Parts: sequence; structure tokens; C-alpha cells
Amino acid sequence: MTSPAKAHPGVALLGGALLAAAFPLGRALAQERPAEPAPPAAAHPAIASISIERTDVFDAEEARDHPPYDLANKLHILTREEVIRRELLFKVGDAADPEALYESERNLRRLSFLHPNSSIEAVPRDDGRVDVIVHTRDAWTTRPDFSLKREGNRTTGRFGLKESNLLGRGKSLEVEYRRDLDRTSDGIEYADPRLAGSRWTLHATHLSRSDGRLYSLFAERPFYSLLTPEAGGGGGSHFSQVTTLHLDGHDAPGFRQIHNDLMAHWARALQASYRCVRRLDLRLRFEEDRFAVEPGEEPLAALPPIGGAGYVALPDDRRFRILEAEYQSEKVEFVKVNYLDKFDRYEDLNLRGNLAASLGVSPAFLGDKNTHLFFGWRYERWFHPSANTYLHASAGTKGRYLAGVGQNVVTGFDMTHYYLWPPRQTLVVHLGQDWGHNLDGDFQYLLGGDTGLRGYDARRFDGNKRLLANLEHRTYFVYDWLHLVSIGLAGFADAGYAWRVGQNEDLGDVVGDVGIGLRFDITRGSTGSVFRIDYGYPVSQVGREENPHGVLSFASGLAF
Repeated sequence: MTSPAKAHPGVALLGGALLAAAFPLGRALAQERPAEPAPPAAAHPAIASISIERTDVFDAEEARDHPPYDLANKLHILTREEVIRRELLFKVGDAADPEALYESERNLRRLSFLHPNSSIEAVPRDDGRVDVIVHTRDAWTTRPDFSLKREGNRTTGRFGLKESNLLGRGKSLEVEYRRDLDRTSDGIEYADPRLAGSRWTLHATHLSRSDGRLYSLFAERPFYSLLTPEAGGGGGSHFSQVTTLHLDGHDAPGFRQIHNDLMAHWARALQASYRCVRRLDLRLRFEEDRFAVEPGEEPLAALPPIGGAGYVALPDDRRFRILEAEYQSEKVEFVKVNYLDKFDRYEDLNLRGNLAASLGVSPAFLGDKNTHLFFGWRYERWFHPSANTYLHASAGTKGRYLAGVGQNVVTGFDMTHYYLWPPRQTLVVHLGQDWGHNLDGDFQYLLGGDTGLRGYDARRFDGNKRLLANLEHRTYFVYDWLHLVSIGLAGFADAGYAWRVGQNEDLGDVVGDVGIGLRFDITRGSTGSVFRIDYGYPVSQVGREENPHGVLSFASGLAF
């Protein structure tokens, strides 16, 4: 183990990330002032008309100049006008409250089949009223879903066909074959954001997997607006699989896990306004996990315990019947920003805090072997300390108690700082840490090429504590090339480690890497996720021994 007193590349990378992340957070907190009461709102003009201006995947000029784009528009079914109208939180005759217009705009941006740069404007009329115009652009939603993903030394992929705007009605249907790090699977997924034209949502999945099956069904009437008075729903899932833990990047012997869960909840708004929301969510949860030795797997006793007693032994069965209440409080001040994580696509950030705290009990009289107490809290907020900087911070803890002893208690915090440089440059600093106490035998923290340490093999480090720091500078140098793709270049440095029970969090253990990568955004695609190609070179001795030529990875989504 490296002595902390020695100059260590990973520590240097980590120290730089700590300073870069901590300074803007401290400055943002120092600048915080108590919220002042909002002045009484002036009367808003009435809405005289609402018109929907829909643009196809390619606009008329693009389709005229490029025959393939014209063909694409003809093959694509334009989102139906009623699908867009049902997301609006206002109607003709209502006051044109800017808050209602902006929240409706945010609702449209959440729909994957529309480009997230949807907008709503109110145009004054001579009679004192306004005409509201809703601008949307469709994304290309019918696609063969073929992808390969290599992170560290592991290659995964998927092949399928997905339509995320079925017949222009906003419903999603996917048939897929997938190869993950642990198993292969094939099956079907269906999602309906407005079941039978109502506010209810539905999501159903059925997968046949190489080591079992997975199926789930959930239906919910969510809080579709800040002013929605109540919400509720429920559902459940089942899976059977071989669960495998990991030791130093290698698979440990696996065991059979059979999981069932059911959940029903009802939530009520205690306060609902465009400035502050407080809610109470009452839940009933049934959770059951059974474990058994899997034929053909090596004996679990062949490996020494890591992460605590029973860490690689067969886990204890669990059976909970949880009565739970969660209090939620959110202050509201949204802004829309681009060039954070999704190129020019707008993201909605809440510059006020979001706090939730829950308490539950799984009593013996409902079927638990012993009465367990469940607890949890989380806090999340965006900060805007200066004109060009944004900072996202979150923290939380959850777990359970049995006779005063904490079980499966997990605590974590995460900070990501963005500095926007004109033109089209973003410096990102990320710092996150997780701690686990008395973890269940089927749970561990992993760190490697698949979780943000890009110069190392996937799942290379394991334990009950994990630290990760990242520094990445992104330059977006090609914008909407051929109306199909935007391209960016990224230079990065990563540092982190995972410690097991009994090991101190010694920063001398931290490993690191440096690298360069490309970022791609399919500008007319429906996912809004970034495809990346990264080359990471490890700067620690263990990394250079295992990957002397570095690691090339490609995947969709962010690295951290």
C-alpha cells in the first residue's frame, strides 16, 4: 500500500478536484440570502388562443435541400397535436401565468420523442389578451437499437428495434437483445405516459435472461404539475438471476437470487405553489429476497470474507412488509441551461433545494421475522454562484435498524461543478463518495472503467467505501453537421479507489488516469444521450501493469 507521504499521481488528481469542487460550493453558500417574499403578482392577460406549431424531424428547408431527409419525414409519423396539448397546464380563457407556461414547457422537454428545445411564447394582442404559441420539433424515434459498449476490459451490447412515439401518440415499444456484464437477455418493454388519454402512466417489461427471468408492471398517476393536489399508484417486479460479487476485478462465485416486490403509494400535497411544494407520501412495500447455492458455481467458502461477515458467503434471506411515510419539501426556481451534459439541448435546473425524509417499520405481525425500522433522507440542489458556473450537489442516507443495530446503511454525497466558457466549452469537476455499513451480502461498491475510472478494467476495485473524482474539459467544435450530428473533444483526468471493511480510507491508495475522448450527439435522435469514445492511460503502478497500453472505451451516456 502506498504511503500517504509519497507524491502520488492519484492524490494529485484528487486534490485538484477537491479544490475545484469545494471553492464554488463554498462561495455559493456564502452568497445565499434568505428568500424574500415575492411581491403580489399583477393580473395576467387572458389567453385568447393556443396554437401548436409542430416541426418534423427535418424542417421544410432541410427536407427540400436533402432528399433523404424528405424521405425520413415521410416515413416518420408526426406527433399528434392532442399529445402535445395534453401536456399543457392552461387552456383558452385562463390567465397567461408565466409560471404555468414555463412548467408546461418543462413537461414538453421531458418527453423523449420531442427535441428538448421546445418553447412556449405568449404574443400580445391589441385587445389586451395574448395568443399562446407552442413550438415543438419531433425527434427521430424509430430506430434499430444496435450498440456496442466497451468499458475497461468488458464489452457489452444490445440489438433491437425501438419506437418511442408509436403512431405519433407518445407511447414506446421496444424489442431487444442485450448482453450486459453479467448476463444476456431478450424481451419486450412498453411504456405509456398517458394511459388511455388519462394522467396515468404505465410501464411494463418482460425479459428472458440467460440465468432467469425478469418482469415488472407499474402504473401511477404522478404529480404532473407543482399544483397537483395528489398522486398515487403501484406495481411490482420479479426476477431470478445468478448474482455475482467481485474481487479485484474478477468474478467471485455466484449464487441464485429470487426477488419479488410489490408497492402501493398515495401522496398528498400539503402545500402547492410555484414557489414551494410540500408533500406527504404514504407507502406500503413488500420486498422479498431468497438466496440459494447455484449448481455449477464454486463453493462460496473458498474465498476469504471481504467487506464484512458474510460478504461472499450466501446472504441471509430477507422478507419485509414495510409501512412507510415520506415527507418531501421543494423550493422552486427553475432555469434552463445548455452545454452542461447534453450539447445544445436545454436542461431544466432547480436553483432551490429538494429535501425528503422517510421513516418506516416492517412489523413482525405482518410477516417479518423481526421488527425492522427503516429510515432515509436525501437533499439535492443546483447552485448558480456566477454567470458562467453551475454546481449540482446531493447527499443522502438510507438503511434499516434491528434491535438498535444498523443494517445495509449507505451514505453518499456527490458534487458536480460546471464552468461554461464561450464559445461552447465546458469545464466539469466531479467529486463523489459513498460509505456502506453492515451491508447485505449481495451488495458491494464497485469502481472501474464502467463507473468513471476510465484507465482501468471494469469493476476493478471493490469494497464498502468508494471515492471518485473527475476533471473533464469539453470543447464542442462541430455543431449540427449535415443536420445530423454535433461533435465535441474532451480531455480528462480521473482518480478514485474502493476500500473494504477494516481498511482505512488512505488517500495514498488512490489511483488515477488521464485521457482524451470524443463526444457525439445525434441531433435529431430521441434519446438525448451523448455517445463517447475515450482513451484513458493509468498513472498508477497497478494500472500500468494491467493495462500498459491504456484502455479504449466506447459507450453511450456520461462516464460519471
